Amino acid sequence: MVAGPVLLLDGAPAVTPTVIERSVVEWSCAVPAGATAQLMIGDEPLEPFLRPGDALWRWRWQAPAAAGTYPICLTITAATQVTEWHGIVQVAPSLLDARRYAALLADLAELAPALAHALSGGRHPAGSGDAGQPDRAALLALLTGPLTQRLIAAVERLAHKPPQRRRQWEGPRELGALRERPDPSRWRLASDAAPLPPAGWPDRVWVQASRPDPRERSRHVAAQLLDRLITSGQALLVTPLPAEARTRLGMVIGRLRAMRAQLDVTIQPPIGVSVWRPRSRDERIVAAYRRLVQRRLGVGWEPALLAIPVREVARLYEAWCAARVAFALLSLDDWQVREQALLSGQTAQLTAQQPLLVLAHAAGATVALRYQPRYTPDSQPFRSLDDRVRVPDVSIEITHPRRAPGLIVLDAKYRSEEGALPASAIDEGYSYLAGIGRHDGSRAVTALALLFPGAGTPVSYASGLTALPLLPGEQVDGLTAWLRDGILNAII
Repeated sequence: MVAGPVLLLDGAPAVTPTVIERSVVEWSCAVPAGATAQLMIGDEPLEPFLRPGDALWRWRWQAPAAAGTYPICLTITAATQVTEWHGIVQVAPSLLDARRYAALLADLAELAPALAHALSGGRHPAGSGDAGQPDRAALLALLTGPLTQRLIAAVERLAHKPPQRRRQWEGPRELGALRERPDPSRWRLASDAAPLPPAGWPDRVWVQASRPDPRERSRHVAAQLLDRLITSGQALLVTPLPAEARTRLGMVIGRLRAMRAQLDVTIQPPIGVSVWRPRSRDERIVAAYRRLVQRRLGVGWEPALLAIPVREVARLYEAWCAARVAFALLSLDDWQVREQALLSGQTAQLTAQQPLLVLAHAAGATVALRYQPRYTPDSQPFRSLDDRVRVPDVSIEITHPRRAPGLIVLDAKYRSEEGALPASAIDEGYSYLAGIGRHDGSRAVTALALLFPGAGTPVSYASGLTALPLLPGEQVDGLTAWLRDGILNAII
């Protein structure tokens, strides 16, 4: 009988292990005689090494360069029993921006339900929570409670089931290249087929073969649900939590990640997932939990946004700035939402393919918020005035029935020198003022804000450029006031 394994990190019990990114550590575990052990961190199996006369199995591991939570799986195999232990290891950032990174993630988590509430017409927080945010205590209880454990067990059984199969047409293929002659009821003639003498069989056919169904509904629904739970759990981890609760939540997230990897399905759901009808007991468990999540978890960001590693905090800052600009626009009076691409179901997202928001004013003006738009020399109604492609982080395109279209540009510069925007960033900002115009060659940018992680008040220049410090906290009010003034000046 294999006893419960005790995993050690550098000789100490790995209860809540934390490792600095890129550092090298040693894992170890006492393994009974005759048994073998395997340690996996993430998707990487580690190579063990043994010392003569020592019952400890040891593994050296270099932490990755990306901070985050990584699942651990220790498997001990004896003659009559296999024992598994699951946990997580936190890879802590070695960068000085770790605290700022956590603050940006926490504010993004707050923004998702606030944006959904504002898009539904709300201007003030809903109920007793902040801007419609779900109850964190209830969310923590759900993720670490028995219902989630039941869901994980059901998804594990679904992942181990043979995938559904469907008959698919494959071809055209050479009939002579087939290993065995197909059933004539399972093939059809290719359009360019020719008869083969002397039997007259066609030389090229389409064959109907049984293949795993790539659009299997139950796996896609389970994958979407796990993505949602992982995102919600990550957002909860950056909030203040008791140490024991944080450990439990981290272990649950690790198991959810492991289950998500076992499902092995693409992110894009197949057609018909929304009308999926569960058949088996495990599918009914997934469906019931899915309904519970839709009532309790509120809105969360797409998983890719919250998975940005800390070494790319500049990219996270750009995304956070775009979300903050969207929320500031939604708080403006006298503007109504005409179109939006921020919210898809219960997932908040930032897309560059279409405007995030289109707002309309009673006077006939409209504003369209775009994330990372591309202004090329031949784009309309705004274009690059030279042979370069201009891609600001955020733009607000303003149209008015009695005025030429205008543009407000906001660009995130994750740089500061003693709390101020460096001169090199200001020089780069002027390329947007002078380089983006209308189809007739006239300049279109009426206001430009360079957003940077600093403190103090905005500094505006006569050229139309503003250096605007922006970080989570009270400074976001300065962004709203600047946007209000810029839009008013463009439509009056």
